Amino acid sequence: MLIDTHCHLTYEGLEERQVDVVQRAASAGVNRMICIGTHPADHPRVLETVAAFGQVFAALGIHPHHAGEVAENFIDELQWAIGSSPKVLAVGECGLDYHGNSASPEVQKTVFLRQIELAEQLQLPMILHVRDAHADALAIMKHHPRVRFVVHCFTGTPQECARWMELSAYIGFTGVITYKNAPDVRSACRLVAEDRLLIETDSPYLTPQAVRKIKPNEPAFVAYVAQRVAAERGWTIEQTGEITCANAVRLFGDTLLQ
Repeated sequence: MLIDTHCHLTYEGLEERQVDVVQRAASAGVNRMICIGTHPADHPRVLETVAAFGQVFAALGIHPHHAGEVAENFIDELQWAIGSSPKVLAVGECGLDYHGNSASPEVQKTVFLRQIELAEQLQLPMILHVRDAHADALAIMKHHPRVRFVVHCFTGTPQECARWMELSAYIGFTGVITYKNAPDVRSACRLVAEDRLLIETDSPYLTPQAVRKIKPNEPAFVAYVAQRVAAERGWTIEQTGEITCANAVRLFGDTLLQ
């Protein structure tokens, strides 16, 4: 059994063929998926998806790319959406992204902090998106030791990974770990504590190298991520599945197995 702890089944390329995508995942041994909602318009579609597929669960949040678009009462709407289904397991993805055209750092931090407060209130784990902003994100999370969280799609340095480990973070690895130009990501994978390592696709993005010509990426391909993690850690594929599934359940809860 494998769990894709981060995918976007409501994004273009996957939403229009969800039935086939979920079936292919099952055929590849991927029996659970966490579909991520990233902005208010996306949340209803994610909730419809988890209602339609027993093996699909959800996390809802405001991605930093959308931090400048939310209404003043966004946190109330987010709380309502999270509470509308027991299959919503986490707050996120949310965080900081200083690469590209996201909102200003000040706006991102405000929206991020409000979601951290919501996670604390609801006693839910969080899924963090952090890109070119590890120092600021680390400084923020240091002040919220009760929040359990994963830094998804880790693309930082081994040194940054070690700092996240000091906060007992879970670390999620995607198809990036299979790319030739990602030696730092592979080094970070070898550093992560066994009980804090997760695998994911972030589909429809980041197709693993072995199937790079196939677009879009999809949850079935998390098997390739598992293979590379196994090689880096000296584990068998079976061990990798057992360890990462146990870690996912520890972070997101037993509901993931129902």
